[in-house]
This record gives sequence, structure tokens and C-alpha cells, in this order.
Amino acid sequence: MPHYNSFDSFQTKKSKEKKNKVKNKSCINMNKDFIIDSSEQYGIVIEVKYNDAYVLYNGEVLIAKLRKDLNTICNKVLFPGDKVVLESKNNCYMIKNLIKRKSILSRIKVDSTRKNSANVKNVAANIDLAIIVVSAKEPPLHAKFIDRYLLILQSSSIESIICLNKCELKSSNEEEILDIYRKIGIKVIETSTYNNIGIEELKSYLKGKQAIFVGNSGVGKSSLTNAIMDLDNIKTGNISQKSKRGCHTTTSSKYYVWNENSSIIDTPGIRSLDVSSFDIDEIKEYFYEFKEYSEKCKYKDCLHFMEPVKTCAIKQAVEAGKISKNRYESYIRILSQFEK
Repeated sequence: MPHYNSFDSFQTKKSKEKKNKVKNKSCINMNKDFIIDSSEQYGIVIEVKYNDAYVLYNGEVLIAKLRKDLNTICNKVLFPGDKVVLESKNNCYMIKNLIKRKSILSRIKVDSTRKNSANVKNVAANIDLAIIVVSAKEPPLHAKFIDRYLLILQSSSIESIICLNKCELKSSNEEEILDIYRKIGIKVIETSTYNNIGIEELKSYLKGKQAIFVGNSGVGKSSLTNAIMDLDNIKTGNISQKSKRGCHTTTSSKYYVWNENSSIIDTPGIRSLDVSSFDIDEIKEYFYEFKEYSEKCKYKDCLHFMEPVKTCAIKQAVEAGKISKNRYESYIRILSQFEK
């Protein structure tokens, strides 16, 4: 089955005042009757382009528009994976309702042209499982990216597993990094699309779920999708020999149906993840291995950062080898972003 583009950003030049007016008006209308709890008949949004939503409904891809009384554009409201109720009028399809989401995956998109400017970019909705795809080599495995992905996914209440692709290139160093996550209860799968290793195991976790592949450019997300779909035509790319970083072969999220009630959203590679939208006090809550020891800290508001070792049970646990030093250092790097 061919893929469907499922997300394209669209920049407009409307004034800030008009944007706020539209946003406020649409929020009022949506709170009244647009969002509903359930429906027996619905379609799944697979792509959004400005004012049009491409909806998979009864095996067909239909183009639908938002109902007019919402007074907003489609890609401000709907995202890949959303479930919507359609209504047909004069041979055109209108989106009458949005079924309440069980999850929404977002990331912060930083505007490099404006100092301290960032906005939230919603990526997909109703995700059952996120696969954090990393590679053993080219690009190299960096635990800091895994930790940031886990932070974002856990805050969205999305179950996640780690997939080490290109596992034939794995060394003892990569094995040590992966063991850190196995010990804190994160499932790790090893795959190789080149040698056809681990693909069936990965399928067993994806079956019956709406899943999403996330990870840096070049780790093999599209190659894994090729293998699962048994296709050869999804664009894959090479690694830059100069930077050893992946090239952006997927430029927008794509939606694939590979089995009954089983789908994958393949996302563009992300080379940096901004977590500055989190409150500094909540970061520690997503490092679950801290919980056992943080209750023993002298102060309840301990951040496990600048406090003396004698008052911080987390620092003591790190020194004793009970908490991974790499994970703790990753936590400190994230907190350091909040330092002025």
C-alpha cells in the first residue's frame, strides 16, 4: 500500500492580532461541540495541508475541510492520527467533529532568526507506541538524544521502546549504553535492515497499534518502514562523510498502513530537541529511577543539581553506582539549559 503524506507546515503572514482573534474564536466553538468523546463511524487524518485534510475513510482517501463555523484553518486544528467524523454535502466532505485524543506528540521548534523565539509544533495524535530509532554507527549512538526523546514521550503519556538499527555495527560501547535503559525497564530491540535482523520482532510490537518512528536523520527510520511494508520505494539516504550526520530524506511526516489496524508514522529526522518548555521542577519526575532515592533527600524541593552531596540522595546513589552516571549527566545537561 502506498504511503500518504501526513503533515506539511504552512507559514502565513497574518498579523498577530488576527491570529489571536481566530485562535480565541475557534477555541470557543471547539469547546462547545466540535470535540466529542466517541463515534462508531470515523476516518483517520493522514495528511494536513493548510485548509485541507486528507482522511482515510473506509479504505479511501478523501479530501475534507473543517466546518465553517470554526473560523480557523485546518492545519491549526488537525494532525496525523486524529480521528474525525465526516459529513457529506453537495459531493464535498466536511469535518463535523474531532474525537477526543488520547495523546498528542509535540516538539518545540526554535526560530533561529529570532532570539528566544520558539513555538510548539504538533507532530501526531493518538499514538499508541513510539519507537525511538537509533543506530550503532553512522550516525553514532548518543544517549542524550534518547533521554530527551524519553522526556518528551513520557510527558505525553506515550509508551516508548528503543530500536537499535544497524546492529551489525554494534560494539561494547553501544551495548553498555543500551544496558542502561534495559535496567530502568525500557524495552530495547536490535534490528538490521541490511541483514534482515529483528524485523519480525519489531512487527510483533507494532501489530494492532498506531505507532510513530522518531529519531535523528540517517538512523534508518525509512529503511525500517520499507522492511515492515515490504517495499523498496521509500526514499532513504546516505550519511555525510564529513559530519557523520544523516541527511534529511523524510521532509514531512508520512503515514503507512501495513496491516489491519496497524500503522506507522515516519517523522523527519530531528538533530536537536528543545525541552525548555518544561518547568525545571518537573524534569526530575521523568527520570523514573530517581524516585526511589529522591524521597531520601534532605530537602523536598531538591533538584539534585547544585545541592551538596551530603543533602542529596540522588548524588549519593550516583556515586554508589546505583544510578547510571550517564543518565545523571544527561539530566544535568537538560537542567543547564534553564541556567541564565
